[in-house]
Amino acid sequence: MHETSGKFTRAKRPEQVADLEAIFEAIHWREFKILLKPQAFSDLERDARDYWKLAKRVARQVPAMIDENARWHTPQIREVTFFDTPRFDLYRRSYILRRRTPYRGDVPGEKFELTMKFRHPDPDLAWRTRIDFAEGLPGIVKFKEELLLVGTELGGMRSVFSHTCQIKNQTMKLGGTLGHWARIFPALVDSRIAKTAAIGPVNSTGIEEVLFDLGVIHFGGGRNAQVDLAVWRERETQRVLIGEFAFETSFKHYGRLHPRPKYRSERFYRLLQRETGAWVELGTTKTRLAYELSGKKLDHDE
Repeated sequence: MHETSGKFTRAKRPEQVADLEAIFEAIHWREFKILLKPQAFSDLERDARDYWKLAKRVARQVPAMIDENARWHTPQIREVTFFDTPRFDLYRRSYILRRRTPYRGDVPGEKFELTMKFRHPDPDLAWRTRIDFAEGLPGIVKFKEELLLVGTELGGMRSVFSHTCQIKNQTMKLGGTLGHWARIFPALVDSRIAKTAAIGPVNSTGIEEVLFDLGVIHFGGGRNAQVDLAVWRERETQRVLIGEFAFETSFKHYGRLHPRPKYRSERFYRLLQRETGAWVELGTTKTRLAYELSGKKLDHDE
């Protein structure tokens, strides 16, 4: 297990299941996500601008300051592909395998980012699930809390815990079995899936992500959040599949978070849902949507 997570040193792995303080001390990120209905983006640039305008208005009510990226209206475009067995054995066990490939011109480039993730509402299980990358690869391991919508009402908030490894700027050839992928992410052998199991894209639909880097929200107390808006669409038809507004705070010590910026970030998340309720899509995640594009029945609920 690699012992660094971005710029922060990971806390020592707790020995006792009940040692939640040590588990939460290992969390250095909180990412808030709001899914947005596809029909809200009939004109992508205009509707992204309108939602960001509403978000800035809500931020001022919190209050929070906005440092807008002057080039936010020039999005990055990436191809997004999820990989799994034909029966989705990884996803049913809360594992996620993803490749994101930035475009060069009008097509995906040669270099891509690989992500292996274990995501679960139980922080102890998420923390104890081994996540790593092969020796010599430029990987980064993160353990973070993701704040998601609740399934039934606006203004809610629920936590899942994400243990993630990212490897950027890769050009390697990807194999077609779990054994091949385990050479990149050795912890996949802990999934109890046969090494000979086939691994391939979860659907045949090309997903194109349009990512707007909106800027930074300042909640006070030195707690700042990177903000972006991502819109997924079918590459062939350009049909919008889903949108997502997200912001992420980073910190060294979860237990020492100042109550004021913590309260403001959570208030902004809840209030923005209510103020933009006509836009909000409840009851799913982007990953689940990607799997549903396969047309197969899912028996895993995030």
